This record gives sequence, structure tokens and C-alpha cells, in this order.
Amino acid sequence: MHDRPKKNQETVPERELTELQKRGIEARVEKNPVLTFMGIEIQEVRPGEATVLLRHGDYLHNSLGLVQGGVFAVVADVAGGVALYSVLPNPLEVAIPTIEFKLNFLRPAGSDDLVARGRLVHRGRQVAVCQVDVTDRSGRHLATGLFTYMVRPKEELDNG
Repeated sequence: MHDRPKKNQETVPERELTELQKRGIEARVEKNPVLTFMGIEIQEVRPGEATVLLRHGDYLHNSLGLVQGGVFAVVADVAGGVALYSVLPNPLEVAIPTIEFKLNFLRPAGSDDLVARGRLVHRGRQVAVCQVDVTDRSGRHLATGLFTYMVRPKEELDNG
């Protein structure tokens, strides 16, 4: 029996990232001060998939001593965005602002690092959707969500 994608199931061809994609993702990461500020690291990128890491620190805690929910959202958004950039021919020529997200918190994070894995599930001409799971290093599932991005030529957003 052959494993064929079901109708309407998005697939990303098995291939390597081009040098242009690698350089574009690297440049996007370097130009993003939030990643530096929070200490988010890109761990792995494959076409349509990305894994990012956020090392634990008390500065990420809320008043209850738990990792703040917004921190989960940022690390998940980065994983989804990088997953999307990985299928675009030249990540430096496009802007992909987040236009909507839903994140379900499954359990609080302890004092372990956060790992977010993003996967592209749909890419249209103007909108893309990524599914993201956030775990700790041991693989304990902490959150899951869907992130929707607008896909536009960069100059369209630069000009308002």
C-alpha cells in the first residue's frame, strides 16, 4: 500500500535548503533584536520545519515563579516563522508578519529550557499557517498552537 497524501493535506518536498534560504534565514535571525534579547537559538531548520531553543532563566518568570505565557508565544512564533521562511525562495525578499495565533497551554514550564518545533501546514499565495509544539528538553508537551502569517513582498510592507 502506498502512503499518498490525503486530499488537501499540505506536503513539503524532501530536499535541502538552498544557500540563499540559509543565508536569508541567518540574516533574518541576526536582524531580530527580540531573539537576542530573549536568548532564542535556532537549533535545526529543514524545509517546512524548524526547531528553536530558549534557555531557561528566572527573568522569564511571572509573579508565580512560572515561565510567563507570553514567553511561550514568542518562542512558538519564532519556530513557526522560521519554518515558513525555510520554504520561501529568498527569505530576505518577503515579510511574514504574524496576523493571528492560538496557543493552548497544556502545563506550566518548570526550570527546564523550552524547545519549540514549528511545521508548515499550509502555504497559499498570501497566507501561511504553521503548527507549533512547545516542550521542555525531556519532551514533556507544554503548549501547542497554530500561527497564521501574511506573506507579502517586503517592499509592500516597507511602504505601509
